[in-house]
Amino acid sequence: MVSVLLPTRGRPDLMIKSVASILAHATHPDQIQILLKIDNDDMATYHDSYSYLQDLTSHFKILYSPRGLGYGDLHTHVNDLSAIANGEYLFLWNDDATLITNGWDEIIREHQQGLHGNPIAVIQIDNNHAWKFGFPLVHHKIYETIGYFSLNAHNDTWIHWVAEKAGVERMEWRIMSEHDRYDLTADPKMLDETYTDIWNEQHGGYNQTHQLLISQEQTLIREQDSLKIKNVL
Repeated sequence: MVSVLLPTRGRPDLMIKSVASILAHATHPDQIQILLKIDNDDMATYHDSYSYLQDLTSHFKILYSPRGLGYGDLHTHVNDLSAIANGEYLFLWNDDATLITNGWDEIIREHQQGLHGNPIAVIQIDNNHAWKFGFPLVHHKIYETIGYFSLNAHNDTWIHWVAEKAGVERMEWRIMSEHDRYDLTADPKMLDETYTDIWNEQHGGYNQTHQLLISQEQTLIREQDSLKIKNVL
């Protein structure tokens, strides 16, 4: 099973579209677990989407919790979802992304079976922009070994740097996704409150959390995480 980690806010229609793309392109959608994190103050926004979600799958869980710092606390929400995940791989996902490769789960099954190397790996999939590390599938053993998914809102970059240094990162170019984030596609409908919150530096926005990401303190933590993974493997 693959567990999809999906924090979402203010985007019920996009969330349904995003989840539907994952399940519709899977050969075995019953083996996909959808895990949603919804802020307590945003529950009403998603009220009408629950029936659509139930039509898509019975394998989902919704975690409600305070918003906290918003983007600045994104890693906390991802860690909370990881803690309730049942899948062998934890799939970091966004509500503004779509998966477009048919049978993507069968490709992941090849990795699970060790056909492309040690299944205990971080598998990166392709997308429609230059940054190729946005939607990793992290083996549950790696999560167990370091004890969390990430300690910074830049979850994808954190796990990319840890996995790369540990020598457990693998590119899977056959699986393609599209990320419709405003700064990547300039799609005007994506210039919403959820997007602008990323850049709110009063509450731990993108630049502030990136400075923390590259700090000596967090760099050292990632180096220690990489060593833990190497020792286990």
